[in-house]
Amino acid sequence: MESEGMLVKVKDGVCFSEINFYLFLCCYMVSNVFRENGVVPTITSACDGRHKEGSLHYKGLAWDWRIWGLYYPEVVAWQIRERLQGVDKNYDVVYGDKDHLDHIHIEYDLKKKSIKKGGEKK
Repeated sequence: MESEGMLVKVKDGVCFSEINFYLFLCCYMVSNVFRENGVVPTITSACDGRHKEGSLHYKGLAWDWRIWGLYYPEVVAWQIRERLQGVDKNYDVVYGDKDHLDHIHIEYDLKKKSIKKGGEKK
């Protein structure tokens, strides 16, 4: 495995509209979790490619991550979700539904409603 610092690979052809704080923090957390699982993470899509209408990919707020080499990608997705949402509840981490079986999708949703204790929306 590589050094202790953050290391993230990018698939050829991936296009970024910007490298914002949300992506930087995401890369840091993903890099740590993947490294703990013996894999260097690779971003496979940012604002490029085809995504659903209204996708946060087109706003520079969603990224897809390769799962090659991960024995339990659902566990890795859960670990990433726990760490990112521990910092900011606006992160969503998706893996395992019909549209996300071959990659982990991570987005920062500025419109996501925070939930107070007791289930009330802020």
